[in-house]
Amino acid sequence: MRRLLTIALVLYLALSTAHAQEKTPEAKALFRAGIQAFNAGELDKARRFLESAASKGLSSRSLNYNLGVVYYKLGLHEEAEQTFRTLIPTRQKALAYYNIGLTALARENRDSAKKAFRNVLASDPDDNLISLATRQLERLEPTMHAAASQKRWAGLISVSGGYEDNVALFPDTAPEKLDSGFVETLAAASYYLYGNSSAGLRSDVKFFSRQYPSEHTFDLQVIQADAKWVQKIAPGMISVGLGGDYIWRDRRSLERRARLTAGITTLNCPDPGARCLVRAEATQIFPLPGFEAYRGQMYRLDARYSVRPGNWTAELKYRADYNDRDNLDTGDEFFSVSPERHGLEAGIEYDLTDQLSMKAGAGFRFSYYRTPHQLTIPEGRQTIRREDKRHTLSVGTTYRFSRRTSLSLDLDRTDNNSNIERYSYDRHTVTASLIVRF
Repeated sequence: MRRLLTIALVLYLALSTAHAQEKTPEAKALFRAGIQAFNAGELDKARRFLESAASKGLSSRSLNYNLGVVYYKLGLHEEAEQTFRTLIPTRQKALAYYNIGLTALARENRDSAKKAFRNVLASDPDDNLISLATRQLERLEPTMHAAASQKRWAGLISVSGGYEDNVALFPDTAPEKLDSGFVETLAAASYYLYGNSSAGLRSDVKFFSRQYPSEHTFDLQVIQADAKWVQKIAPGMISVGLGGDYIWRDRRSLERRARLTAGITTLNCPDPGARCLVRAEATQIFPLPGFEAYRGQMYRLDARYSVRPGNWTAELKYRADYNDRDNLDTGDEFFSVSPERHGLEAGIEYDLTDQLSMKAGAGFRFSYYRTPHQLTIPEGRQTIRREDKRHTLSVGTTYRFSRRTSLSLDLDRTDNNSNIERYSYDRHTVTASLIVRF
């Protein structure tokens, strides 16, 4: 059943895309010509191409946004505003209001501009749009600075249910695998203790829990708390902060962590509309009795690139981990718990409608344990450096009831190949989640 559902989801996405391409090939060619003319600075030609694409039946957020920008640059501000307003019912609502505010400023309509920029702040925008809209409001009316700079908060609650066919990660050679349903809860909140997204001290708190009703040994709970300073700079946003984690396994305290983080997010890198993120993290782990082998440090580097052309969203992630732990020595055997890891993930998402989207992803992670394992095997004693190659595949769909509430279904497969047989495993997971944002 999982395989059939996965195939159905992929075929639905492929057929929907193929149908759209077959329906408007000429319109899509006109759209591409319009973008090329715009990049070359030929605004009148770009307008003609984009308007022709619309007249040929092409209808997309990317077309409307680019046509609105062309109208704005040509001084056709009423046409620009009307075009940007078509984006208000979509996920680009905040961006639409910001551009409507710019067109109002160009017509010297300060009241309409103020209203549009206030709508940006009320539309759950990203930090960059919050900063831009706040600055516009400050310029329009300095006395509004206090209102625009009020402490802001955001929150998220997710409740999920699912099934996992290899909870214990038994190796492929095991006579049987342990499967179970699970219930998963995630709650997160961010609050500006001082200032705002342009420059301020932000606190983040997260709680995660996964419960296996029939297999409590594998229950997991995590609490994370961070405080970071965020600062708007020319290319984007920087942040520096401190944080900590507390982790339980089967209601037993497992470890505490202290964390130092620093990151930068930039826009238009290298393409207009793209976003890049680089973040570094250093963590000290304090294990509780029974888990002393995990004491030590972990260093992590994350890099992410995302872009949204038209109804598509594409994302590429890279993660590197370096662990320096005490490792586990039982007297008879020695196990390294200090891997170096390099992982790469790629994902795409396509909006079939403003409410329904499909997504798929794939990943690869290589783990290398610097200190050799020393294992007892039937032939005697084996000394070997552990190396793992993990492959992941995922497919899913999301339905948005509103901009705050959504329902998602995800299917995941993980296949871990290790040069030590006991660590090779595969796992399949299906998860349904209800997500509410505040």
